[in-house]
Amino acid sequence: MNDNELDRLLMRANPYGDETVRKLTTDDAVSDLLEDIISTDTPTPKLRRSVRRRTVVLVAAAAAVAIALTGVFFPRGNPAAPVSAYGAEFRAVTDATPRLVIDDPAWKIVDIPAFRADEGEIRFGRDKKRLQVNWYPVSLYAGYLQGTKDPGKPAHGSPIEALGQKGTVFQVGTSTDLTAYLPPKGRHFLMIRGDVGSLAAYRSLLAKLKTVDTEAWLDAMPDTIVKQSDAPRVIDEMLADVPVPNGFDRTPFLKILVLSRYQFGAKVTGAISCGWLAQWNAAKKAGDAEKMQEAVTALAGSRSWKILQEMDKQGGWSYWIWAGGDALRKGDMARVATALDCRS
Repeated sequence: MNDNELDRLLMRANPYGDETVRKLTTDDAVSDLLEDIISTDTPTPKLRRSVRRRTVVLVAAAAAVAIALTGVFFPRGNPAAPVSAYGAEFRAVTDATPRLVIDDPAWKIVDIPAFRADEGEIRFGRDKKRLQVNWYPVSLYAGYLQGTKDPGKPAHGSPIEALGQKGTVFQVGTSTDLTAYLPPKGRHFLMIRGDVGSLAAYRSLLAKLKTVDTEAWLDAMPDTIVKQSDAPRVIDEMLADVPVPNGFDRTPFLKILVLSRYQFGAKVTGAISCGWLAQWNAAKKAGDAEKMQEAVTALAGSRSWKILQEMDKQGGWSYWIWAGGDALRKGDMARVATALDCRS
């Protein structure tokens, strides 16, 4: 057996790594045993062949103990199962969020305007109907409930059940635009708002909300949602016909965990536009007419960028980049500043 074969055995024996094995929920005796098995004083990159063979046996033993004593099994029952397509950081944040879907094929995830472990928003849609779910830190719960007592818009509260919790749904007058609050659970509380025609329809819809595992939730995302694992491909597609200024850095966009395609496109094209404006400003200061003209040509041609044409059908972002490009071509710098807003 050569070293390459040993490496493959190591990975198959413990695909989770030593730290994951250490974190398994066990009693004290089992924890001590696992620690003794996986601990080694020899750095892995410098292992001699004899040590490497010993490590294969020990790591395999650790995995076997974990399964036998804790009931934890490998994904899909196969130690060589494919690794998730989603990055570790992405999964960690997603694991900390509610991960909700509606148990009705007619209702789809249509947008995720905000997505963080501590706070976020997910929107579901069916035709023109929408249901919005926000999760917030527990510390904000009392303040949100206090907001329902606005004397100018008194809201009537009534009990509602969703996701195995008892909460309160608030209704102002006879409006069918309803908002429910579920009490804190773990790190969050939920606010659920929507207008689906009636209070009865709203109650029925909330009864269909359910929590799914991370993989199922991420797989439920439509093409209009950009996940971190998709970001490199999506950026390439968006910039296929877009002139890119020198120094453009795509790294910040690769760190976005999940965002609607529209908002992702706004971030990318906004950075491109501001990059060209920065080149124009630097070139003007240096007296470089050629670089100034290059920036003008790039921004003035933004009306032909396919991503902006696509986004123009959904919102007003494209208009402002086009307006900024037109203004730069005319030398109207006040209009450029208003349209592109590249201060940050």
